[in-house]
Amino acid sequence: MDQRHRIAATDWIEFEEEQHQVTGITGALIRLRSASGHHQTIMLSVLLTDPSFRARTVPPPEAADTAAGLDPGGVLALLPKEVRDNALKLEGHLKEATTGYLSGDSLAAQPGEPRPEYRPDLPLSTRVEFKAAELGLTPRRIWQLLDEWEENGLWALVDRRKARLKNPLRNIDDRVIAAIREQAAAERFDSSSSVSTRFRRRTQNRLDADYGPGTVPLPKEDTFRRVVKILLHRSPSDPAYQRISDANQPDRTFGNVIAHRPGQVVMLDTTPLDVFAYDPVMDDTYNVELTIALDIATRSILAWRLTPLGTKAIDIGLLLADVMTPEPMRPAWAAALRYQMLRVPYQRHLSLDERLAEAAARPVIYPEALLYDHGKPYKSDVVQRACRKWKIDMQDARKLQPTDKPHVERLFGTIREQFSMHVAGYKGFNVAHRGKNPEQQARWTLDEIAEFFAEYVVAVYQNKHHTGLNLHGFPDLNVSPNEAYAMALGSAGFVDCPRDPAMYYELLPIADAGRTINTYGVELNYLVYNAPVLYGFRRAKSPYNGERWPIRYDPRNLLHAYFHNPRDNEWYVLDWTKALSDLQPFTDITLREAKRLVELRGGDPKGKDYQEEIARALWDLQNRTDAPETWTKADRKRHTRDRHRAQAQAQDEARSTLAITAPSLVPTGSAKPAIASLHAVPDPAGDDDDFDPFTVQPAEVWNSHISQEG
Repeated sequence: MDQRHRIAATDWIEFEEEQHQVTGITGALIRLRSASGHHQTIMLSVLLTDPSFRARTVPPPEAADTAAGLDPGGVLALLPKEVRDNALKLEGHLKEATTGYLSGDSLAAQPGEPRPEYRPDLPLSTRVEFKAAELGLTPRRIWQLLDEWEENGLWALVDRRKARLKNPLRNIDDRVIAAIREQAAAERFDSSSSVSTRFRRRTQNRLDADYGPGTVPLPKEDTFRRVVKILLHRSPSDPAYQRISDANQPDRTFGNVIAHRPGQVVMLDTTPLDVFAYDPVMDDTYNVELTIALDIATRSILAWRLTPLGTKAIDIGLLLADVMTPEPMRPAWAAALRYQMLRVPYQRHLSLDERLAEAAARPVIYPEALLYDHGKPYKSDVVQRACRKWKIDMQDARKLQPTDKPHVERLFGTIREQFSMHVAGYKGFNVAHRGKNPEQQARWTLDEIAEFFAEYVVAVYQNKHHTGLNLHGFPDLNVSPNEAYAMALGSAGFVDCPRDPAMYYELLPIADAGRTINTYGVELNYLVYNAPVLYGFRRAKSPYNGERWPIRYDPRNLLHAYFHNPRDNEWYVLDWTKALSDLQPFTDITLREAKRLVELRGGDPKGKDYQEEIARALWDLQNRTDAPETWTKADRKRHTRDRHRAQAQAQDEARSTLAITAPSLVPTGSAKPAIASLHAVPDPAGDDDDFDPFTVQPAEVWNSHISQEG
């Protein structure tokens, strides 16, 4: 029967049990490219008369060479086991046809090998014919497999129909793919949305605007949802914080912050602690912020501060002082947590810094460079002056780029897993992970949480093996931050941290442009401060630039200001002249609120009664303990914030040499008290009746934060 075929370039045919594409026709010759990528040229008459020839009018599914450009070994390793086993079995047949042995080696011959029809002394063509008959293939196909196997190895013997690489976006218009990606990029900072409704509608609107209404329709809803899931790492329906975090990642290869010695790079950051603190005075709970200083070389937590929500610049500045100050031992802590258990030359360190005698096992490091957040407190004048004083380099991270300081960001996750979620009052890191009433479970005050956290750092974190720290020469052995610090001291040495008894006062902010000392004192934030020490400086020009005096203050406690006397090089406390006797310390935030209340009542900052109005406003804000249930939530938070910040200010001040207060200034030659001093025991006989209490020097009290002389 006469059968006619029409063959043209790019047509697909079947020949010798494999699919081929016609790549060209020249006279009586036709050039074919097989599905596996093998090229051959054959006479057209031979092709048409071959019994295995089949004409195909419909192109086969794409996949013949879908592995082109990929690593054949990698593709082969990821194939299903059945496909790999079939390829290995076929390879054994080819080895037997060429060598007479399934393994290809006569030394590894199996029982009964070689078989008579595959003896090595037979011609290769004879063995190929026997193998073709055994496998049910033509000898030409066996020769073709041998050529491909010799050229491409085992990959040439894989059944490409089962090793086809899938492309789920094959039938999706490229314009639809581009529109989905562009719309997702436009919504990366938007709130959560539904893929099947808003995002689909906005994507169609984008296509209509670019190509005309109805020109590029979207696929069906289920198909559209699958395409979005394939194209986008974060679906538009995912939480906004996840999509924002992914959008802020750099569009290039991540770098590494490398530090070879302790203190070379120290990262600072602040985050809300996932625990509610309880205030027993107000019977209320409030949020807490955690500020951390992390050493990159040893992954040690050098210092931390827990504050009510709203960290101040003074907290960051004094955190640097905490980094260079030993952590004192608590009475209830085990002796294994002492500094001498760090496995360092303890006696030599003790000769340099006697504060280490009563210190806990936490490294004390002199930082060389700070990598800190882009927040306002970190860029304040307090932090900059502290870094200039101690010769510390400063480098701020970019805005919304947490990958600039990944170590401290990951540390917050570790603290959440190992500490926060095990504390009563844990609230989760977002609303989706929060219980119904976590406030009712809060049982610990801020001071108690701070003590728990200090014990966690010294007893757990510093001694737990860290996956980012390895033993030198043994990359598969992890060490703890304390062990990494001990190893680093062997190569980098120990650097003694600076100790300044007036450190606290020198870190305090200075009033803008200085102040003039008037007869009534100095004015700061519309408040007047005075002390007897200012008597000798009234209306005097200062030796500083501008002829004005620098007055320092702590924004956590504005009941006092501080003045440095250049005559005796001492610090003096200046008291607010209108402070009530029972007025508790207040912060700059509370002062702004009091000023706002005064101005609402028509008060004038330049009026002579403005000081009394401020005092009455503060009294009104603070003296409501007779009916705390009538307080607003803002009042309760303000009261708690002021009280805790005042306690922190007192602790920081106690670390330095205390400034001289007004009551301690006893004029020379003052009269003795008229009332006789009381004695716990009878007065001994002798000249002790002439005892002068003003000549007794007070005994020194040990303070682990204050350096001892000698």
